[in-house]
Amino acid sequence: MDRRKALKNIGTGIGAIAVTPTVVSLLQSCQSASTYTTVYFNATDFDKISQLMELIIPSTDIPGAVELKLPEFTDSYIAAVWDTERQEKFSSKLQAFFSASSETSGKNVDQMNVSDWDAVLSKYLKPGNEITDEEKDAAAFANELRSLTVSAFKTNEYIGENVLAYAPIPGEQKGCVDLMEATGGKAWSL
Repeated sequence: MDRRKALKNIGTGIGAIAVTPTVVSLLQSCQSASTYTTVYFNATDFDKISQLMELIIPSTDIPGAVELKLPEFTDSYIAAVWDTERQEKFSSKLQAFFSASSETSGKNVDQMNVSDWDAVLSKYLKPGNEITDEEKDAAAFANELRSLTVSAFKTNEYIGENVLAYAPIPGEQKGCVDLMEATGGKAWSL
């Protein structure tokens, strides 16, 4: 047996166990907080991030990103889980995104409204749109923000219990069953 691989696997397992309670507590604290004080973002950037996340997951027949408190979770998650180097890269991409957004819309970032942000996100997130070399960091930020938003959405307690298929105590195991038959077409909650 290769000792290095074994030690690496043990370390990874311990790290996953140590991080999991932290992430779960972040989710629970974001659900109950009535006023939120930002940890990673400054207040101005947090408002813009909240608008962008609401455009990525808007309110429909299920709550949107702001109502589910996904911006709060993302802010806490970045501060608690990401290392300093990753946070700094994310911050530089955020500034590149704001700069490119200002150039695209022709407005100052503070003057942009929801339709301006929607046009900017469409430019960077829709496949087939041409991105210049100067806009690569802005596009990378938009993709990373979408990924963070979707991940936070999928791990949200409300979504897990009310939208996705949820079984708090798993029952019998059914091997080859159609998804429509097993869960009504819903994906399983984590």
